[in-house]
Amino acid sequence: MDRTILLPSDFSESARSAMHYSQQLYKGRGYRYIILNTVEPNVASSNAGMIVNMSEIISKDSLEGLKKEKEWLSALPESEGNIIETVQMFGEFVSCVRQIVKDKGINMVILGTTGSSGLKEFFVGSNAAAIIQEIAVPVLTVPYQANFQEISRVVFPTDLKPLKDPNILKFLKDLVIKRSAELILLNVVKEESKVSDAQKASEKEFLLNYFESVGVSFETIKYEDTVEGINAYVNSRNDIDVIAMVPRKKNFFEKIFSKSVAKKVAFHANIPILTLQDG
Repeated sequence: MDRTILLPSDFSESARSAMHYSQQLYKGRGYRYIILNTVEPNVASSNAGMIVNMSEIISKDSLEGLKKEKEWLSALPESEGNIIETVQMFGEFVSCVRQIVKDKGINMVILGTTGSSGLKEFFVGSNAAAIIQEIAVPVLTVPYQANFQEISRVVFPTDLKPLKDPNILKFLKDLVIKRSAELILLNVVKEESKVSDAQKASEKEFLLNYFESVGVSFETIKYEDTVEGINAYVNSRNDIDVIAMVPRKKNFFEKIFSKSVAKKVAFHANIPILTLQDG
């Protein structure tokens, strides 16, 4: 067993969908999965003179929910041979995820998404961007309506800015090699760029060489808005199974999943997004 995967859950159908996807994705690998539910501290409240500690009630519900999720996940045919555990943690969600990743040697986090006001957003809401930005391990976000199918084509948008730690690409390389998948390097070109032509040429050469052992291709599209460019490209293909990204700007994923830019989120409506943290 060489991988431990964290499955945060709020006991929603969306979280279950992501957990099921995780078992289908790594079927037969015998990996270790940890289902996590977090309980945020709640001050005691009074009602008609009686003190009720809501934290105790929520904690009990959390433990019962974790038991049910483990039983459900373990019963899936794809889960055979896997090790499935549950963990309850108290505290703020992002802090808990950060801590368990460190303490349990987590190699990957798989998150589900859910619906809100007609849009598909991360089930942890505003915490999602923080998870992607702050958690050092690869994070796979799985939309609620994403149906698992063999991964045959992955698109990797890149601004061709040199990576601080090129080793983060190993996870992506292993994924496409094991799936015998095609990798598409996508550069969204803007009128003005902070990356010099020399840097772009050097990074392009590096990426093509790094992925030369897989089916890799390079494509360029012109768009002033990176998110809209990725969206347009993916929608034009209709055959992309996973979008892989390296978070750059702090607000990039907040922008993608913001209600104010609903027109831009279509590209991830049913396609899982793999994010790799650079440094």
